Amino acid sequence: MLLAAIKFKSMIMRVLSRVCALIALMTISLVGTAQRQLTMEEAVLAKGGQLYPMRYANFQWRPLSGDYTYVQGDTLVLRNVASQKDLKRIPLRHLNALLPSNASKLSSWYPVTWHTGQELTFWTGTLKYSVDADFTKVAQLWQLPKEADNIHEAPACDAVVYNIGQSLELQDAAGKRTRVITDTLDGIQNGRAVHRNEFGIEDGIFWSPKGEAFAFYHMDERMVTPYPLVDISDRPAKLAAIRYPMAGQESHQVTVGVVHVDNPSKIVWLQTGLPKEKYLTNLAWSPDAKLLYIAEVNRGQDTMNLVEYDALSGARRRVLFQETDTHYVEPVVPMRFLPNRPGEFIWMSQRSGHNHAYLYNVNGQLIAPVTSGNWDVLEVLGYDKQRSTLYIYSNENAVLDRQLVAVNVVDKSRKRLTPKDGYTTVWLDTQAGRFAARWSSVHDAGGFYISSLRGGPITNERKHANPLEGYAMPQVRLVSLKAADGTTDLYGRLITPPNMDSTQKHKVVVYVYGGPHAQLVTNTWLAGGNLWECLMAQQGYVVFVLDNRGSANRGFAFEQPIHRRLGQLELQDQLKGVEYLKSLPYVDSERMAVHGWSFGGFMTINMLLKSVNAFKVGVAGGPVIDWQYYEIMYGERYMDRPQENPDGYAWADLRRSVRNLEGKRLLLLHGYQDNTVVPQHSLSFMKAVVDAGRYEVDAFFYPGHAHNVRGLDRVQLMAKVTDYINRWL
Repeated sequence: MLLAAIKFKSMIMRVLSRVCALIALMTISLVGTAQRQLTMEEAVLAKGGQLYPMRYANFQWRPLSGDYTYVQGDTLVLRNVASQKDLKRIPLRHLNALLPSNASKLSSWYPVTWHTGQELTFWTGTLKYSVDADFTKVAQLWQLPKEADNIHEAPACDAVVYNIGQSLELQDAAGKRTRVITDTLDGIQNGRAVHRNEFGIEDGIFWSPKGEAFAFYHMDERMVTPYPLVDISDRPAKLAAIRYPMAGQESHQVTVGVVHVDNPSKIVWLQTGLPKEKYLTNLAWSPDAKLLYIAEVNRGQDTMNLVEYDALSGARRRVLFQETDTHYVEPVVPMRFLPNRPGEFIWMSQRSGHNHAYLYNVNGQLIAPVTSGNWDVLEVLGYDKQRSTLYIYSNENAVLDRQLVAVNVVDKSRKRLTPKDGYTTVWLDTQAGRFAARWSSVHDAGGFYISSLRGGPITNERKHANPLEGYAMPQVRLVSLKAADGTTDLYGRLITPPNMDSTQKHKVVVYVYGGPHAQLVTNTWLAGGNLWECLMAQQGYVVFVLDNRGSANRGFAFEQPIHRRLGQLELQDQLKGVEYLKSLPYVDSERMAVHGWSFGGFMTINMLLKSVNAFKVGVAGGPVIDWQYYEIMYGERYMDRPQENPDGYAWADLRRSVRNLEGKRLLLLHGYQDNTVVPQHSLSFMKAVVDAGRYEVDAFFYPGHAHNVRGLDRVQLMAKVTDYINRWL
């Protein structure tokens, strides 16, 4: 009996142990399932950025002080470096309450900047105000006509030039207004950015360093056929035509005017000469405002001349130097004069195969390369004249990183100033010899710190919390593959579902861009990925992104092979990514989708139709369908004119591949007022589908949106993308 009782008790204990283990397992399971799933709105809008590591938005050093400000939500934070304490937290509504009733309320803190250590200034509409550092009172500084836009204030804040329609007007500190130039002809623009914002052009008005004069672009587009975009917000809808020169067609013509503030009624026109079809880029003033420099690129974009002009007479004085390339040249940064080295300037060039800084004198003689090597200067941030030091962003440490580096212009020595590996953003304070830095890496939300521009220990370090704590997050990792040439390294990010069962097969979404001027994969939080990719992984997808040859920050040898054959090498490299995905045991190679926008839209259709059944579904947003329909500057840089490269244009014409739609599904998305990739692209593809007797294509247009769909409409767009992939994959 005793033995039986012992056996019974032992059995009960084993049962209880198993029950407890089961309960524990269920508890763990419940905890796991309790983790939040991203909603589509969170994935797209990120709660106003709260679901990304803290960005210190609108960071500014307070002049001549130990303080700095940044924006957190709708609050301006004033923080002291020494005490590491917040001195003030000012809600935006507090500043708006100080404004008079005739002023438009600010929707964000971004226009507000430090003018002195005791005063901040900002524009609201056509009114400019100052506010004291205690945020107790505001004062009006400028009042411009209500019709004014494109406002440019002189460096000393004693004059303002602005547009009223096509005209330019100057207002001085006494309030006197002078109409500088008046144009009423349709197709004439003054003071606006030209050349479709290529070659780094983002502006059309350029003040001299001390504000004695300003230069402006004058663009004649009358020879360019208007392109008919439609605005449906009125009843009936109205035409909102743009001048859009397509590859191979006649281009617009640009000149540059100069106006001196002491004689604003006189325009000095630079004698830019013939041919008129050329690109006038990277305008820069000499320190004494007597000369203007322009990087002039021929229409073929294989030759650049750096030309010096007399700002008083407009005369073309001389060519300082010339750069040529068998593929293309693309100057994007104006010359930078060095204040402590009279007559010398920094010029950025990719002539060596990588983007580097070169020191020249004003006679156009190369003194020496300032940087060199198989890496790129990603950006020039500033200059310390006391130490003859240039501060740059560099990826010398690693292709996927971005670091602050100090380069001595005299001895060319380099010193990395940011100790954290990963991707760093900095804000310089050269006057105080310091910088603030925000950094992150793939698996680390990173943090913030302050350090010396001379090198040294970091201070004020603040570690960022994981903003996605509590969410069921996927695994993100970097991968390295070989390109189709077998030698070039390609980098990608792979995102797999949370708690993935690797014994099961998972559907795949490939997100693609693939074109120049973009690098999607970096050593930053989530490897540069976005929350929609994480949402798709939460839904059980494997998500993959690859930077193919042709993308940015890898030098010309990586970018230029795509010249005259857009889509070909990019496709080959992306298919190497597909090979890699198919090698993974948990990937369902029969259910793969591809999605991209703009150049990525072109690549999406390219990959869907020209791969051998690699993809079943594609969602292409704002896609280029035929490069003959794209604008001259970008299109001809990479493809030359259609009459010069008929085979390249024919291969990239996606309408020729519509018969390959069999067994696949494609969704086209397009902004109805897209002025970058005009709607004719998607419409012409739809017509080709009809003509071929196919039916596998769906489409959705977004009225009122240009090339990118933003705001709440984007939530609907990404929900549509997700639903389409779920439905057809």
